[in-house]
Amino acid sequence: MTLPPQTINGLMRHLRNKCNANIQGSQQKQQLICYGYYHGYKGYRFFQNANDPIPYTDFKEVVDVIEFDNTMKAALYPCLMFLETAIKNVVCNESVNGLKQNTFDYIYKERMNDNLGDAQTQLNRLNLRNSIYSKLSSRYRDEHKNPNQMVRHFYNRGEDTPIWVVFELLYLSDLANFTGCLNKSVREKILSQINMLDTALDTNRELLPAALYTIKALRNAVAHNSIIFDARFKDRNINRVLRDWIEKEVSVHNVTLYSLTDYIIIVCTLLKKLDFSDARAKNLIKMYKKEINALQVSLPPSIYNQIIQGNTFAKITALETYLNT
Repeated sequence: MTLPPQTINGLMRHLRNKCNANIQGSQQKQQLICYGYYHGYKGYRFFQNANDPIPYTDFKEVVDVIEFDNTMKAALYPCLMFLETAIKNVVCNESVNGLKQNTFDYIYKERMNDNLGDAQTQLNRLNLRNSIYSKLSSRYRDEHKNPNQMVRHFYNRGEDTPIWVVFELLYLSDLANFTGCLNKSVREKILSQINMLDTALDTNRELLPAALYTIKALRNAVAHNSIIFDARFKDRNINRVLRDWIEKEVSVHNVTLYSLTDYIIIVCTLLKKLDFSDARAKNLIKMYKKEINALQVSLPPSIYNQIIQGNTFAKITALETYLNT
């Protein structure tokens, strides 16, 4: 039998009586309305999974965690958008550098043609091609009666779309796959251009695709207003080459992607390599440090220590030192 919907007053009683989280008064009632019971309390009541509940005793503590989460999403969003755009442009420019044509089909034939006997490499390239063709056809369909006809403009003239149009349609996962599908020599030139080439650690030049696949999950969580404070968005274990490079580059230890801290370290390191100014990375880590300190003041140790790992400040200090060099 379907139960009738709870009223806000009923949900407040439920939090007090069943969840041991004190909530009362008009202000906390309004907060519960605005944050939502299901996205708010239900979403933030545990760390990473429901088997690890956070021992809240007051709804104010829930609000503090929600605000920490929202503040970090707001701080991360422009940084991630900058990285996505910057890396797209670097990869796009290097992909066509020296070629006679600037279409995806030409790049596919000329710059994605080594290791032809490797089945996984070929499958990755075929999947990439299918994804790009699907995006182009969908965009062509959607541009019906649209005055800004980016794809139709070329196809209706019997021309292939230039690669810059393709890159406008790529998701971050597609960008990672595109980069990984390029010939090793091209990937090496891209890594050299952004000062990420380490021939000792990265023998197969997989560092940039690995970084893109890693931050993709964070980027999507931030863009879609999902919860990020406990890194529950994590969709893969850290790539060994990426881990070793980050730990060597930043002089930091134990980068596992278990916490938001590790993602911020990766984002800041990429910003240092790609940004024409060091302000974005420094402002991001400054904000993160400020918000963690605020949590330490506002939350009881039992909650704070569950949310913020014991090695966080050591990692932050190492990152600050790296950014200042």
